[in-house]
Amino acid sequence: PGQTVVVEKEVVKTVEVEVVKTVEVPGETVVVEKEGQTVVVEKEVVKTVEVPGQTVVVEKIIERLVEKIVIATPSPSDAVFAMATLDPNNKRGGTFVVSNQGPPGHFDHYAGGSVVWQGWMGSMYDNLLRQDLRSAAGTIVPDLATSWEIGDDFKTWTFKIRQGVKFHNGTDLTSADIKASFDRVSSPPEGVLASYTGIFDTMTLLETNVIDRYTVEFKLEEGKSLDHAMAGFANPAIKMSSKALLDELGGNLREVDLKRVGTGPFEFVELTPDHALVEANTNYWNQNGPYVDKIETVWIKNFTPQLTAALITNLIDWAMFTPPADNPTLSTAGLNHAVQLFPWFFAIPINTAHEPFDDKRVRQALALALDNGGIVEAGNPFSQRHFGGGWFPQGIGMKELPPAQLAEEKYFRAPTDEDKAEARQLLADAGFPNGEGFPTLDLMSNSHKNPWWAVSTQLQQAMLKDVLNIDAEIREVDKATWRDNKSTGNFDFAINNMIWDVPVPEYYLKNAMGTCDGKPCGWNFGNYMNPELDAQLRAMELELDSKKKYDLSVKLWDFLNEEMPAIPLSTSALSDHYWQKSVKGIMPDGSTFKGMYVAHRWDTVWLDR
Repeated sequence: PGQTVVVEKEVVKTVEVEVVKTVEVPGETVVVEKEGQTVVVEKEVVKTVEVPGQTVVVEKIIERLVEKIVIATPSPSDAVFAMATLDPNNKRGGTFVVSNQGPPGHFDHYAGGSVVWQGWMGSMYDNLLRQDLRSAAGTIVPDLATSWEIGDDFKTWTFKIRQGVKFHNGTDLTSADIKASFDRVSSPPEGVLASYTGIFDTMTLLETNVIDRYTVEFKLEEGKSLDHAMAGFANPAIKMSSKALLDELGGNLREVDLKRVGTGPFEFVELTPDHALVEANTNYWNQNGPYVDKIETVWIKNFTPQLTAALITNLIDWAMFTPPADNPTLSTAGLNHAVQLFPWFFAIPINTAHEPFDDKRVRQALALALDNGGIVEAGNPFSQRHFGGGWFPQGIGMKELPPAQLAEEKYFRAPTDEDKAEARQLLADAGFPNGEGFPTLDLMSNSHKNPWWAVSTQLQQAMLKDVLNIDAEIREVDKATWRDNKSTGNFDFAINNMIWDVPVPEYYLKNAMGTCDGKPCGWNFGNYMNPELDAQLRAMELELDSKKKYDLSVKLWDFLNEEMPAIPLSTSALSDHYWQKSVKGIMPDGSTFKGMYVAHRWDTVWLDR
């Protein structure tokens, strides 16, 4: 009860041969047993036989057990799920003090995708669905939706909406508010920005229908896989707002009265140049929480020594985006710690609209010359990236390689002598022996945004010169013109990052390298256009069977290595979370979890002091 168990077995056998020597190599068994987390058990046994001049695999058995444990605390009526802390001896009261970068210049969270909005405003809103962060598993659970039905073709999604929910201004929430909030994201009014569209980057919403006061229906143009759609409907950036308020303001919440917004566990009190303050919503629909009386958000810039000092001196209870160089100090300061894997895909677009980068031999040579993992690691003292996965992030069901294995993979490893020789030959075949006649690379850097950019571009410059004798000139641009230069193609090489908050490769790879309406998609700054890539991504988009989709990812991996439309660096970024020992109701110390600004509701947090 309350558990979903998936067991996969794969057995591969070859023909028997004359056995000279038999060797059994047992695999590892990994068991993670933390309350509420995913439990993974893996066992691999490989039998090989040795015959003169060859080694043949006779039998390979892989057993994988994935057990997802969902811990649901019933509401007072025992009818539907309601969030509650897992700690039986919890306390109530007190002020929870957190840090965030701010204050924001406006209050329209639909138009502000960063933590400046999604962080401190998260506690004032509810969502349709949400991730359960009482454990690192991040299981999707009900929020304002209590249950849902999915059509056989995966095109129709019908949600039952929680009754008795009130906005902070006292009005009732109904399915009309759910529709209006999703409409604000999927089809914003003319002139009103929607910078964080989430699910609607990957699927077309044909219509949203109010079936009755507490039932809302979404009709999609095409069916999407369960993981794909559920991640979209649980996107924390799609916060539920009042239809009346959206209508009154024309969908523009930039100057909204914050005392009128949201149905969340905390209500707005004040905003100053130094901090923001919210207090517990005494009329909150979930009688289990919140547990603290107030949340004070202190404005401290990310990745700064001031943030470290505030934690060590107990000025604040919780922080994220701490300076990586200070993490050893924080780790010995008696604080709890978790690592968040942010869905940020980092790659180096190669501007294929400029010669000679339209030649894939040149792109392959450039990729072979770079040490991807070294570039990532060198910048990590400034802001951390996770070198693992490859073309696909780890944990989304596609072909993936753990960091140690990826570091041995062609196009991802530090260049071997063989790689260097192949890169030089490819460049010679393209008409540039020993780099002669190759145009000076325009290597654009955004060091104003973060020193990570400066370090990485300097390394690229040195590696290209060392392996291929290619000169690259670093051109620094300020933050205001960074995207302008990329979108107008005013560069040869420039690191790019984009969000893959819906965990399907046909979303972020299409956006970064594919074609949309006959033109490069929004983040395809390299101007790469190839019908074969579009066809493979389309096949993945239409495939709902997870095994078949994995097979398509293997094919796409090989295609991307062959074409090299951009040079992949990392598939996620890391953010360290630190909090005082007195803060309870957060996932266990030492956890690693995934998501984009998902940890800011605070309705299960309590203070043991």
